[in-house]
Amino acid sequence: MPISQSTAFSPTVRPPGKSAYLPQLDGLRGIAILSVLIHHFEVHLPVWIDWGPIGVRTFFLLSGYLITLSLWKMMARAEGNGGYWRGIGAYHIRRFLRLAPALYLMIAIGCVMGLDYFWDGLGWHLAFLTNFYTLIHNEWPGAVSHLWSLSLQEQFYVVWPLVILLVPRRYLPWALLGIMASAFAFRFWAFSVDASPFVRWLMLPAVMDSFALGALIACWKTSDRPIPLATGWTGLAVGLAAIGCYVIARFMRYATEITPWFGMMDTFENVFLGWILLRTIQGWGGVVGRIFENRVLVYLGKISYGLFVFHSLVHVVLTPWLDRIGLTLPGHGWERSAILIPVCIGIAAISWRWIEQPLGQWAHRRVSRAGKAPASTPA
Repeated sequence: MPISQSTAFSPTVRPPGKSAYLPQLDGLRGIAILSVLIHHFEVHLPVWIDWGPIGVRTFFLLSGYLITLSLWKMMARAEGNGGYWRGIGAYHIRRFLRLAPALYLMIAIGCVMGLDYFWDGLGWHLAFLTNFYTLIHNEWPGAVSHLWSLSLQEQFYVVWPLVILLVPRRYLPWALLGIMASAFAFRFWAFSVDASPFVRWLMLPAVMDSFALGALIACWKTSDRPIPLATGWTGLAVGLAAIGCYVIARFMRYATEITPWFGMMDTFENVFLGWILLRTIQGWGGVVGRIFENRVLVYLGKISYGLFVFHSLVHVVLTPWLDRIGLTLPGHGWERSAILIPVCIGIAAISWRWIEQPLGQWAHRRVSRAGKAPASTPA
C-alpha cells in the first residue's frame, strides 16, 4: 500500500536531522497528569478549572495523534523492510514494553502487600481489561480503578493499526469523522436506555471520538496545505468556538437533570481539547508558551505514565499515615497532595530512569536491527 504524497492528507517530508520532538506536548502532558492527581487526591477546585475529569481525555487525544503518526512511519518503512504485518508486530511489541513493565510492577507490589483490590480481578488487570471487570461488577475496583483508562489505551492500540491499514489515506478524515459521530451515537443510546454509567464511560466505542479527533489532527498536521486552524483570524474563530464548547460542557457536566443529549458533553470537551492540542502542536507563544515549556511541567510530562500508574497505590499506602497526623478526608486535600505528589514524582522518576527508558531503548535497538518500523513517541 504505497503512501501517496499527493493527497490532501499525506504526510510531509521532514528535513534530514530535524527532530520531531515538541517539548510543549510534554508540557501539555504535565498539565493533564497534575489535573488528574489533584482530582484523585481530593482537591476540590472550582468547577471551571477542575480538569481532573478531562485530564485522561487529553491523553486519549495525544495517543490518537501520536500513534497515527507512528503507524504512518511504520507503513512507509515497511514498504522496503518486509511488509506491514511484520511492522505491526514490532509496533505491538514496543507498545507492550511501554505499558506493561511499570504496570505489572505496580500490581505486583500491591499483591505482595496483600491489598485485596489488586488480587481481585488480577487476570483482568494484567490483560488490560479492567474496564470490562469494572462493568461486570458495576462498581469501581478500589485502588486499581484508574486502570480502566490504560485498558482503553491498549484496546485502542490493538484496533487502530487495522483502521490505518484498511482505510485509504484519502478517505481517512471522513472515516474519522464517522467514528466521532458513532461515539456520540453510542453515548446517546446508552443514555436513552439508562445503561450503566460504566457503559458510557469505560467502553471503547464511547471514547473513540477522542482518539479519532487526535488522529484527525494528525491528518491536519501532515497535510500539504493545512487550513490555518491555529493561527490568524481563522485560528481566533476556532479558539473562540472551542472556548464556547468548553463553557457548554462545564454546564452539562455539573447539571442535575440528564437527557440523552448529554452524550454531547464529551463531544464539546473534545472540541476544546482538540483546539488545545492544535495550538500546542503549532507552538504557544508568550506567557502561555513559557508555561508549556516550563522544565518542571515538561519533565512531569515525560514521566506522566509512571505518575499515573503508581499514584493510586501511593495514595492507598500513605492514607493511614496521613490520617494519623490529622490530614483526614474530607478536607486537607491540598496538604495531602503536597505530600503525595512529591512521593509519586520520586517513584515515577525511578520508573522512568530504570524501567521505562532502558526497555524502550532496548526495544528500539532490537527493532531497528531487525529492519522493522520504529515506534511512536511514548503516549
